[in-house]
Amino acid sequence: MLISVFETGGQGKTIRIGGVDMKKKRMIQSVGLAVMFLILGILFVFPLYWTVLTSFKTSAQVFVEKPILFMDTLYLDNYIEIFQKSHVLTFFKNSLLTAGGTTLLSLLLASMAGFGLCRYGFKGKKALQNSILIIRMIPALVYTIPYYIIYNKMHLLDTLTGLTMSYISFALPMAIWLALSFFLDIPQEIYESAEIDGCSEFKMYTRIALPLVKAGLAVIAILVFVGAWNEFGLALVLQSSDAKKTLPIGIASMVQTHKDTPSGSLAAAGVLAMIPAVILSMATQKYIVKGTMAGAVKG
Repeated sequence: MLISVFETGGQGKTIRIGGVDMKKKRMIQSVGLAVMFLILGILFVFPLYWTVLTSFKTSAQVFVEKPILFMDTLYLDNYIEIFQKSHVLTFFKNSLLTAGGTTLLSLLLASMAGFGLCRYGFKGKKALQNSILIIRMIPALVYTIPYYIIYNKMHLLDTLTGLTMSYISFALPMAIWLALSFFLDIPQEIYESAEIDGCSEFKMYTRIALPLVKAGLAVIAILVFVGAWNEFGLALVLQSSDAKKTLPIGIASMVQTHKDTPSGSLAAAGVLAMIPAVILSMATQKYIVKGTMAGAVKG
């Protein structure tokens, strides 16, 4: 490879590799990366934009030969229709209760389990940790029929309590595994100093460990909440009445088999379904990067 070094008028050296200026090469690479990220951004953002735009369209504007990408007038008829002619508020409330309850209880149980596995050594500890990860690998739908049979005998079918309990059982393996990794990042010297000062294990958990891993707990909360909020298969089997259905099941029930599908109403319901996850992500944004990077660098 030909490498040439030129120096001009005290302006520094320009290095050429194979006749190509390094600055130009870096500029080309930067432009290429920018174009790639722009394309990826469009692929991710455009479906969301199209859903929001469709929710403000009339039926005549939805089914046109030439798609309408921009609108001067926004129509609220679809939002009015889903509030008046469907149980979307009930679906929304049920999803909020189940996803919120799942998140809070999963965080409580996972943080305690992660702290215990981090702090204490006992026989079979490694096997227990591996079993938690193995359970996470099993598809959730495998448990659908057993849950249905058990809940039928315990009179928990078509109840938010039963659905929340099942969601917690699915969320805990991942939450415990992540919480354990965050607690392991805390230096042992901190625990030893707390013990010397006479700090109890409970105070060590609540006043020392939890504040240090709050960024990681925020990441766990987002993952658990979004997973419970979007869950479809289990809720479809366990919930039957409109009063107990969650939002994904309620939106799916709006599809009419023998009539025209109300695309505008479905889009409006989809926009409502995005709101809690977006709010939660924005509220915990400052913790997300810290939490996802925790454990990436050791030493």
